[in-house]
Amino acid sequence: MIEQHHASAFESIADAIPDAPALAQGDRITTWGEMESRASRLSGAMLDAGLGIQARVAIDLRNCSEWMESFFGTLKGRQVPVSINYRYLDDELAFLLENSDSEALIFHASLGERVVRVAERIAGMKMLIQVDDIGGAPVPEGVLDYETLVSGHPSAERIERFADDIVMWYSGGTTGLPKGILIPIGRSAEMSGSQEGRLRTLGRFGDSLDSIPEDIVECAKALWSERSRPVAVPAAPLMHSTAISYAGPAIFYCGGMVVTLEGKRFDAHALLRVIEEHRVSTIAIVGDAFAVPILRAFEERVAKGMPCDASSVKTVYSAGAVWSGEVKEQLFQHIPEALLVDNCGSSEGAWYGSSILRRGDSASSASFLPSPGVLVLGEDGLPMPSGTGQPGLLASLTMTKGYHKDSVKTAENFRFIGGEWYTTPGDLGILNEDGSLTLVGRGTSVINTGGEKVYPEEVDNVIKTMPEVDDCLAFGIPDDQYGQMVSAVVQLRSGTNLSAVSVTEWVRARLARYKAPRRVHFVDLVPRLPNGKPDYPGARRLLENSTPQA
Repeated sequence: MIEQHHASAFESIADAIPDAPALAQGDRITTWGEMESRASRLSGAMLDAGLGIQARVAIDLRNCSEWMESFFGTLKGRQVPVSINYRYLDDELAFLLENSDSEALIFHASLGERVVRVAERIAGMKMLIQVDDIGGAPVPEGVLDYETLVSGHPSAERIERFADDIVMWYSGGTTGLPKGILIPIGRSAEMSGSQEGRLRTLGRFGDSLDSIPEDIVECAKALWSERSRPVAVPAAPLMHSTAISYAGPAIFYCGGMVVTLEGKRFDAHALLRVIEEHRVSTIAIVGDAFAVPILRAFEERVAKGMPCDASSVKTVYSAGAVWSGEVKEQLFQHIPEALLVDNCGSSEGAWYGSSILRRGDSASSASFLPSPGVLVLGEDGLPMPSGTGQPGLLASLTMTKGYHKDSVKTAENFRFIGGEWYTTPGDLGILNEDGSLTLVGRGTSVINTGGEKVYPEEVDNVIKTMPEVDDCLAFGIPDDQYGQMVSAVVQLRSGTNLSAVSVTEWVRARLARYKAPRRVHFVDLVPRLPNGKPDYPGARRLLENSTPQA
């Protein structure tokens, strides 16, 4: 059945509506037929390069049409797309490529110097493909040009595919280095391709199942002819599961269109222009880190007497970071008919609950309607009853198969409960007497800044390489826009001096920029517990009682 695999569904829809626009970025519009042809040629090139079934293909691209083409081109040949954070520097990138066993890497030319340098260190790398995001960028020796492949290489033949094919999404998990999460395509296809899943994609949460055709091809044809198909913008990076999970189904099973923004950084004003130009119906964001700039852009347009016509927006989806109730309420002033869908969960396949708001509803940042099967586990590992008021470990039914190359963490975070597989990534919550779920937070020290996970130990280790530093402790503090701000208390060696800026720049030169602390406070002694473990509450108190240092 085509519903069992994204690529098979995609091919069937392309055959049915080949002239319908599928992708847009700037002035470039790619139809369904063109996208199918380009993805098929890319697939053919990868197969000819010796990439076999379930070979890993790393996608190191900013948001662009080529990201979606690469994703589908990889799935068409039954290879495994691997998400890569394009912000990663040499050692971080090398770890992901080695850990994932990647045999091919598709990257933007603006990242080329780093990528080519790192790729030389990776055994088994068979193919490097460069997407020109600069304009006239030279193609390094040993690297293939993306546009040449998708325009000139013979197309791959269509093949039978299976529900247990996987995609690999990297998430940091709860501690340590990033982990590859193995997601069977059939399980996610079952959710997205169902009538209920397609109605959710269309923002029609209250409609009956028979309001759309059961057959996905007939559904796509009907939506195209009625001019009611979804047009989705992943405002957040596609490398994160949030963006592809909520913008992707518009393509996967509804025959819709995905519009990606131009530019290397998120531009809220560019998003508003795209909303008006393409009559966008769905936006995927990551909490306040995106919602606040979008709100400010709406307000600036109104102040200039040029309000944005966002009447086409039906749904705004968010996951991965706090989306504050106040911001939600203010957004309704500009998108009054939209549904604001705030989901809480994790990349491990956890879906704890959702908050679906309409204008006039009471908005919250941490209260959700629990998803089916969600449990709160006590210290004994057993489910807790509702109404105790006590936080416990959240457990969610999962569609994932665990972590790649990490059986220990898989055993820790994936449990068989009541005949079903659950994931317990470390989030804490309370099941209230009224049936609602309150999300308490992550039960570890991981920092979540704008949807990006930052591990304090990684930042600590880099700061400690500074000759002037004796000890340090990185942690997160609340931030209105990004949810959390990376901060650090630093203990200097006797007789030395540093500025807060120099610490930040030191980290930025060695890790992705979002991992660098934005608040640094110098202390006589880093607070630690008697056993030597970090005293995070003590460190936070020191920072809160300090004044920003230069």
